[in-house]
Amino acid sequence: MSLLNQKLKNGFYFLRSQRDEVSHIFPHEKTHRNDTLIWLIRTWDDRDYYYCEIFQGNAFKIFPIDTIVPEPLLNKIKNDDKTFLYICNTHEAFLDIVQPIYESLVLEAGIPPNKIYISNEAADLEKEVRKYADANKLEYFNVDWILEFEYSMSIQANQFKLDGSTILQDRQYNKRYLNFNRRWRLHRPTLVAFLQAKGLLDKGFVSLGPSDDNRNWESIWPWIVRFHESDPELHGLLCTHEKEILRLPPLYLDTHELVNNRALLEEQSLFLYENSLVSVVTETTFYHGAGLNEARFLSEKIFKPIAVGHPFIFVTVPKSLELLRSLGYKTFHPFIDESYDNEFDDCTRLKLILKEIEKISNYSDKEVSEFIKNVKGICDYNQQLLKSKSLDFMIGNDPDCKILHSNFVKKTL
Repeated sequence: MSLLNQKLKNGFYFLRSQRDEVSHIFPHEKTHRNDTLIWLIRTWDDRDYYYCEIFQGNAFKIFPIDTIVPEPLLNKIKNDDKTFLYICNTHEAFLDIVQPIYESLVLEAGIPPNKIYISNEAADLEKEVRKYADANKLEYFNVDWILEFEYSMSIQANQFKLDGSTILQDRQYNKRYLNFNRRWRLHRPTLVAFLQAKGLLDKGFVSLGPSDDNRNWESIWPWIVRFHESDPELHGLLCTHEKEILRLPPLYLDTHELVNNRALLEEQSLFLYENSLVSVVTETTFYHGAGLNEARFLSEKIFKPIAVGHPFIFVTVPKSLELLRSLGYKTFHPFIDESYDNEFDDCTRLKLILKEIEKISNYSDKEVSEFIKNVKGICDYNQQLLKSKSLDFMIGNDPDCKILHSNFVKKTL
């Protein structure tokens, strides 16, 4: 039967349970949805899967599984070797879903772990499963790593017929970098603060304005200062330039609307890539070992510059460039010093990133020409690889035997 939701024609549940992020509060929500891109990009075999989506791992504490899955199907999941529960933490990369799902579904509801699939965009979700299961002497969940954002950008790159011909031409660039920011995750205003402190803010295109998390410089400033107290250089920069940073106005680029997520590439944004040398990509995660989500997460933010043929500096957790390379993409060392990708100390990694932004911002015209000559081929290769992935998927050509279903879902456990 494969995907039971499609066979029964009853859609699936999306469960949003409360998550506090300083002033950002999501209410509990149980909604019924009829379709999802995951159904398309994952090939379902002849076994039976009952599918649902969650935002947080505690979803089944708020909404018990027997209120989501009909009792006859729940019994089949527990007892039938060919029936499974599939839980997708869609569009997210939360590692902290593992423990509460084990507690709710395995320890309380009695579902065998090997009858449960969990999936999201975190490349290291399986490591978190192993860590918790080994510590508690439990079987492992089945784990899929979803690359839905890569799929979406691949489709768009083909739809827009992007070929990189308008990107990185040998000419003058008044703005050297491009940095989009929406939600005020800690590392984003932190980066903007240091760009201002080092006199680099006006050398790039930068956005940072009011968003749906209700944060601003006044509310987030104590958090920024506290996180960098251990580094005298960074702390000193913050203290010295505090007044000018706190006076920064909202920064807008292609839109003043920074509340709604813009996960797709928009034609109105292309001129910003065309008129800058490098994307400074502030991914969803950055701080490592600081009690925040430290998952390696490849969202639309990194695939957008790849789609348009733009070089990039990746402001995120360590080993993320290594992760991109594992998918076949090339990165830019030595033309961009990417040693930051191997640095686990957050402050040191941030300083290495700032050093590269400063270097590129201060290139002479001759150095700009040399940089373009060196990185253009890498950008073209990455763009063509991204475009080819959805073409391979659409015609059913999958040359990589390590890939479970398509180019965009990988079985990691």
